[in-house]
Amino acid sequence: MIPDSPLFLYYFLPLTLVLFYLAPVGARCGVLLAASGIYYYLADAAGLPVLAAATLGNFALGRLIGRSSGAARGRWTGLGVAANIGLLAWFKYGAVAAPLGISFFTFGAVSYLVDVRRGLLAPEGSLTRFAGAVAFFPKITAGPIARFGPVLPTLGRPGPGWADFREGAWRFAVGLAKKTLVAGALAPVADAAFGSESGLDMATAWLGLVCYTAQIYYDFSGYTDMAVGLGRMFGVPLPENFAHPYIARSVREFWRRWHMSLSSWFRDYLYIPLGGGRCAAWRVQANLLLVFALCGVWHGATLNFLVWGLWHGVFLSLERTRFGGWLDRQPGIVRHGYLLLAVMLGWVLFRATDFGVSARYFQALFSFSLDGFDYTWMAVVTRQRLAVLVVAVVFAMPLGGVWTGFCGLFGQGGAAVAAGGRLAALAGLLAASAMAVAAGGYAPFIYARF
Repeated sequence: MIPDSPLFLYYFLPLTLVLFYLAPVGARCGVLLAASGIYYYLADAAGLPVLAAATLGNFALGRLIGRSSGAARGRWTGLGVAANIGLLAWFKYGAVAAPLGISFFTFGAVSYLVDVRRGLLAPEGSLTRFAGAVAFFPKITAGPIARFGPVLPTLGRPGPGWADFREGAWRFAVGLAKKTLVAGALAPVADAAFGSESGLDMATAWLGLVCYTAQIYYDFSGYTDMAVGLGRMFGVPLPENFAHPYIARSVREFWRRWHMSLSSWFRDYLYIPLGGGRCAAWRVQANLLLVFALCGVWHGATLNFLVWGLWHGVFLSLERTRFGGWLDRQPGIVRHGYLLLAVMLGWVLFRATDFGVSARYFQALFSFSLDGFDYTWMAVVTRQRLAVLVVAVVFAMPLGGVWTGFCGLFGQGGAAVAAGGRLAALAGLLAASAMAVAAGGYAPFIYARF
């Protein structure tokens, strides 16, 4: 079961919402925990014992860290961090299938143990509430990486109001539309380009790369929009994970906007403890390269992911040199073009199945050959997909101010126009997404495999 499947949308989610809102406030955490267990069982039954063991182990370790002092406190924390990272490495990089969402729930557990060690968070005394925070089904598949500080208090007695439900439903509908209507429509073009075995011409390679650049953003941000929306509907706050990353004008800014829960995790639990930007210039560069090498490895054990992480680490290091100062003085269009080129070329490493495929794809991008593009245009590109690509480009930009300004033209009736427009958009997005789901054109979220 995945969050855009008919089983989830038409049966699991409505039943969970009904049971949640009918239950007494004090029993709602139990409802969410039971729903999360059922969700995980339906999505990955083989991984459920691993999730349960990790939950029990981290709950016990948090209690031990809270009761200890001095060196013992540090030793228990070190043991817990090593156990979580070891668990992740064993399943993700060994010869066994990785449990669903292991990268996300282990990183969440590490942040919990370290925060308890630092005195930023009290050790959780309720196993039900702790397990609910670990396994909360909206985020378990592909994040965001939710820290326990904001989540645990609300899970005790979740009490969302009508405004929470309304805003959460809107956010969920937007995320579902991103996944089914945009990412789903562009995926065949990207798949055809990256899956070609007969060689690519330059135009087809660039078209496939542009489509993948849009696909991965709308796929991943769509999932996290759905997760954040569901969290709000259940009264559980989840962190934002995207802030229009493709409008960035530097790689530094891109990582402040892309997968923000992961980049902030690496910043707070690795980069700053290593010295961050407060040490010698060469150490800063080394820290950045190490952090992004690990960021790449977090996504997978292949050489492609390592090189992808180092690719971003090199650009971040360069932007801390005179090159960064030069870049800041350039016109916005130059800086934006630099960012898009750097990120898009990096996506080749991320998407290709191995280093040989990525090397051939880079060669095609700069081959200056157009042989075969006519066939691509006839067989793969449709008017619908071209229209979706245009929509993807437009809505990658922040347009909230445009809508607010439009509603303001109606004066005192602007609020009614805004409410009516959102209601109509909500109904339209849900209906269109439902048709896409019914057509069977959906696929697992890209980040579900991480």
